[in-house]
Amino acid sequence: MGLSLAFGFGAAVLLFFAAAYPLKLYAVTYNPQNRAQRVLLCAAVALCLLPTIYIFCSLPHENILYPFHGLLENQNGYEQQFDAFLKGQLYLDFAPDQRILALRNPYDPVARAETGAWYPWDRALFDGKYYSYFGIAPLLTVYLPYYALTGALPAPQTVCFLLAAVSVIAIALLVLRLVRLFVPDCNFCALLLSIFAAVSGSLLYMVQASADMYYIAVQSGITHLALFLLFAFCAYKQPKTSTSVICLLLSALHLVLTVLSRPNLGLYVLLTVPIFLCIFFGKNGTRLQRCVKLFAFAVPTALGAAGVMWYNFARFGSVLEFGATYQLTVCDVSQYRFLGTLALPALYHYFFQFPQVQNTFPYIKLTFEAFPNNAPYVYTARMLGAFSMPSLAALALCPATYSKKRFSVKPITFTLVAICCLLLAYFDTCFGGICVRYLADIAPIAAVFSGVILLDLQTLFSKNKSGVQYAVFAVVCLLFLLTTAVGVLLMFENERNFLRTQ
Repeated sequence: MGLSLAFGFGAAVLLFFAAAYPLKLYAVTYNPQNRAQRVLLCAAVALCLLPTIYIFCSLPHENILYPFHGLLENQNGYEQQFDAFLKGQLYLDFAPDQRILALRNPYDPVARAETGAWYPWDRALFDGKYYSYFGIAPLLTVYLPYYALTGALPAPQTVCFLLAAVSVIAIALLVLRLVRLFVPDCNFCALLLSIFAAVSGSLLYMVQASADMYYIAVQSGITHLALFLLFAFCAYKQPKTSTSVICLLLSALHLVLTVLSRPNLGLYVLLTVPIFLCIFFGKNGTRLQRCVKLFAFAVPTALGAAGVMWYNFARFGSVLEFGATYQLTVCDVSQYRFLGTLALPALYHYFFQFPQVQNTFPYIKLTFEAFPNNAPYVYTARMLGAFSMPSLAALALCPATYSKKRFSVKPITFTLVAICCLLLAYFDTCFGGICVRYLADIAPIAAVFSGVILLDLQTLFSKNKSGVQYAVFAVVCLLFLLTTAVGVLLMFENERNFLRTQ
């Protein structure tokens, strides 16, 4: 079956390129008012949703009865935290073994192992109590509403499916919004393919197919990050003040939920600095209207930040401590630091580590590359770099969007995208490690904005001869198609490989 799919994909690609020249698809410009184009865009989003449905139907997703039938200790961190909330407490409702508490450093895995005592893996231990350090956004947005509607808790596969479906729509709409702002005269066919590449290249399918406690956090982060940026860019150049205010309110809400999913993703707020400077301090609208917009974003953001800091302080005695420092895992996480020696390894592993190509389905295989023995400890698992999805390499072309204007939002935004992706790769290497799961902190933003960069560069050749236009069109579309293919194959080749074991 895998071989037939490969031949089918190859034949479809060849047929597309064979038809593109005589039909002059390379010369079709995007027109938001064109009804046929809007229908095709909706169809593209619907097609992007099909893999999420396939994954959901292929994996077991039975509801979880509550109160739990088994031991609370056997449930995942989100289910344990849900139980704690319903009991009116922040800590998990089971006590640490006294042998663990008696240790001078309970975060030392060797010392814990020597006691022979049981402890919950990857939970936080602080002041004699266990906590879940996983962000509570999925509890607020999925678990609690689901329980209120059904009287049961969703399985991890259900949680990831619901979030993934929203992510597909949010990512597609974000691409369209960015195109209307920055590349309004882009090629329509390339735009269609860029949506597939953005969704697939975001690792959305891989994350959903790997649904478990760890990937729920990743999936939630992707969803709320996409929604945060979508509403932020929708507020930019919005003629109606009321609509802009609503978008800013929603953007602030999803920024808070992004931090409550994966705190490190809060760095992406930098991408909105150029547009917020224009919205809040530009010349569009009266001073009162600009102040209203400023408060529409600043007030809920400040309230959300205060809530997050209260939650952190109530559990760990520090407004900036999310609990990861106290987790019981493969090493003493409190020893993690920013290390200059990890900068180049971060660049290599997160961008240039390529998968192994094989002749059996799914044709690619994640690779494991151990750190040298004399290097500091870094958690290392199977990985592939972002540039294994070819269109994402266009992130390196952000200088090509340079404008001679004194302050131009487009090149500044694209440059900030590249900077944030590099910084997150470095941060994740120093404080997380090398793992394809962490690549999902970078891939969604890289996939979306690199696609827009390619569409922007393609327009530079729109006035050239038809042969040149077609050649550029073919290269851009091929990059999008290859990224889509790699993203789909990662449904079957990933950290968990749940689909391959069904």
